[in-house]
Amino acid sequence: MNVRKNRRGGLVGAFSHRNFAIFAIGNFPSQCGVWAQRLAIGWLTWELTKSPWWLGLMGFADLIPVVLLSPLAGYLADRFERITLARIIQFMNVGVTTMLTIIAFAGLLNVEILLLFAFITGVDHALFQPIRTSLPPALVPREDLPAAIAFGGFTWNSARLIGPAFGAVILEVFNVEAVFLINTFLYLWFFTALWVVKVPPQADREPSGLSIIGDIIAGYRYATSHPLIRPSLIILFGSSFLTRPLVELLPGLSSSVFHQGAGGLAILTSSMGIGAVLAGITIAQRGKFEGLATITTYAVLVGAMVLMIITNTSHFGIAIFWMILFGIQYSLVGTCVQSIIQAVSDDKMRGRVLALYGLIWIGGAAIGSVVMGALSEVFGLTRPLAVSGAICLGVFLYSYFMKNKIESQIIKHQTQG
Repeated sequence: MNVRKNRRGGLVGAFSHRNFAIFAIGNFPSQCGVWAQRLAIGWLTWELTKSPWWLGLMGFADLIPVVLLSPLAGYLADRFERITLARIIQFMNVGVTTMLTIIAFAGLLNVEILLLFAFITGVDHALFQPIRTSLPPALVPREDLPAAIAFGGFTWNSARLIGPAFGAVILEVFNVEAVFLINTFLYLWFFTALWVVKVPPQADREPSGLSIIGDIIAGYRYATSHPLIRPSLIILFGSSFLTRPLVELLPGLSSSVFHQGAGGLAILTSSMGIGAVLAGITIAQRGKFEGLATITTYAVLVGAMVLMIITNTSHFGIAIFWMILFGIQYSLVGTCVQSIIQAVSDDKMRGRVLALYGLIWIGGAAIGSVVMGALSEVFGLTRPLAVSGAICLGVFLYSYFMKNKIESQIIKHQTQG
């Protein structure tokens, strides 16, 4: 009995549960494939247009469906069996990526078709995000919940950096078509895992008596009135809107500022991926919720510093170092905030709260991408990003003054739980 108890905690405890292990092993490669494909679309867009505006527009088309559909997706996650919804949507994902791969190998891709597929894959992602992130808490017992939630957050956030790094390597060694083909197989891998994993039935949901819109509004009122969730989401939006556009504009920076081809882009994105892995695994292995607000605060500061420094150098080696730090801070902000939200959310509201998380985290990036793309057309690639970094210092100050309040609320919630 003591041996089992000692074994618990951290990632070892979470992965000792069959269903969570199957889900995680299927989910993480699939998530990386999503972002590898996005990088490939961005690189091909730059090759076809050489336009920061088109890069920003491509990121906007891919991510804006989250803003439009997240409310509905969150409602579905709270009203229907999440595992069934996950299987249906993942089947749709396999179909879409298969079509994209066929068109690519046929040599029929142009920037307009790329924009269409960016939007379609964005729709699938928007529907899937709150469902996918709601599943891990149902796959482990309470003592392993912090590690499972943190690893789920690490997967979702770090894949946004590791995936592009993986995609850039495939681009350098093979071609765009290979990225699309590999992503199709990774989608199929996760689809298979979803059919193998066994999820306990969700508790019966009593009819709320509200319309769909009313249910969605009730979930968002819950999140925005919660003393811990509300400030966490404000910090999340500021970080996403102000720092994420660096990733969307990286193909342009790699080419025009650091004078690198696909190989240089692969190195920069791989650097982000290394940082994301280091940060995400560290947070997951901690196996506790206390201290996450403090970590988030200083991660936001690092993000602001990276943008201000990397835009004032043309030295490729220096850029690699700062992109590692960017990967660390980006993964920390997303993973810590998602862990805090998951830890305190009522399960009946979890889908809608996580939908709002996704809307803010991805929607902020979508809006930031198109704004930074437009500004970069006028002022160049580096100046708008440097100013964005300076503004992000304000987000750091807000987070700094809120962190003690958030930490005390986490401790209070854990004590009551």
